[in-house]
Amino acid sequence: MGLKLIFQEGMKERKRRKALNKVTSELKDKEKIHAGQLVALGQKAWESRSDISAYADLKTALGATQKTLDESRAQAELLQKQKQESEAIKKQENERLGVAQKDIEGKKRQEDGQLNEKKNALLGDQKESQHALSRLAAITREKSQLQNKGANPAVTDAEKKEIAGGIDLLAREEEELKAANQAREAAGRPLAAAIAAIQEESARLQKLIDELRQEQKKVSGELDKQISALAGDLARSNEKISETAARQKLQFRDLGEKLAAAQNVAPDIAREMAAVLNARTEMQGVQSLIGGLERQKDEAQASAYKKMRAILIVAVILVAALVAALILLLAPKRKPTPFEAMLQDRGEVAQQFGEIAGQLQKKLGEQGSATKTGSMAPASGNVIVDEILAAFDQCVAEAAVLARDKPEAAVLLPRLEKLYAGYGVKMAALNTRFLALRDRDIFAFRRANGYMSDNRPKHVFAKDTTLSQAIAYYNFEKGEQAVVDMLANKIVKLIDDAVKQ
Repeated sequence: MGLKLIFQEGMKERKRRKALNKVTSELKDKEKIHAGQLVALGQKAWESRSDISAYADLKTALGATQKTLDESRAQAELLQKQKQESEAIKKQENERLGVAQKDIEGKKRQEDGQLNEKKNALLGDQKESQHALSRLAAITREKSQLQNKGANPAVTDAEKKEIAGGIDLLAREEEELKAANQAREAAGRPLAAAIAAIQEESARLQKLIDELRQEQKKVSGELDKQISALAGDLARSNEKISETAARQKLQFRDLGEKLAAAQNVAPDIAREMAAVLNARTEMQGVQSLIGGLERQKDEAQASAYKKMRAILIVAVILVAALVAALILLLAPKRKPTPFEAMLQDRGEVAQQFGEIAGQLQKKLGEQGSATKTGSMAPASGNVIVDEILAAFDQCVAEAAVLARDKPEAAVLLPRLEKLYAGYGVKMAALNTRFLALRDRDIFAFRRANGYMSDNRPKHVFAKDTTLSQAIAYYNFEKGEQAVVDMLANKIVKLIDDAVKQ
């Protein structure tokens, strides 16, 4: 068989196979449509309460499935209602306790304000009394000095008179200071009593606030457990509904097949029956086309098709080889170095010198490559920083998933610790690479540090945005500071571990 004939017969087989693939794909589409219409037929017959007593076993199975489905749906509705009620109660309790807490906190702020005012007043009086006591001590010393001076026989009468006047002035000042101190002391006693009363009231209000917080935490915890249990029951109920609905769909299809086989043309299902029969007719037409194309198969054409494919494969390989050969032939040849040109064909000694020249050229090439690598060190440092920040972002995303359903702290904390430990290993490996850059090129290392300083804030800010709801929930609603610290602070330590020096 010549080459031309091989391609002519081979193309005929190719066209036949292409047409066969097309109608085979069309048959699959028709089969899907037919299966759906069988389900619709069976469902219509069941829902319209057509007479299917001839299929007692299937009728019984459908009845049991429908009962299970109805019960599951009713249970799911009840669970959904209970879950919504529990969520509403939780919201109501949180609002009630929150309002009461804010009211008491307002009262406490007022008491604390008065307490600060009275403390400041008392402190002012105490400072004045302290100044007065210091002045009284000084007056005592001054009086003693004047008295000693007046006792000196050498002092004149005029000086004694002046000394007596000074002592008199100091005595009057002393009396005034003592009187002022006594007045302040008398006024300070009721002020101190008022401060003690306000402190007691402030402590009482703080105790009420703490009790409200504990009550809110307890109520939220109990309702969270209840809501979580209801959500789990609801999920299982919905899963059961899906499984039962899938089983019912198969039973509808079985019923549709039996009705179609019996050619049941009850008025209630006439339209669905017509659709099934029409789809079946179309399938038979496509199957006839497939049969015809399969009967058109000719062994000679099939053999020519295989030969044609083999020829085309060999031709592709030859073309690829030819292109590769042309590239090698047309590629510019490396010119010999001056040493190699001079020493060419000079015997063993000349060959040794040529090899030495080639080695020198190779060394120079390696040095050039090393220079290029060094010039790219800043880029490699930035790549390490990008990997550190990308790992941090991925850890944040996974932490958000762990906290998304708001599990209890006892459940969430071990999961976060395990997550951080895994990423800690990654950050340790990245830190090794980061420090290796420092040892290799200190300037590139410094530029990488600057690159980290420029890009770190936006990733930490993105973390705060991603985890803000979880942090607020565990901080204000649950009061779980350990979880808050894990989400707000300890996760950022992963970046610090990756760049520590």
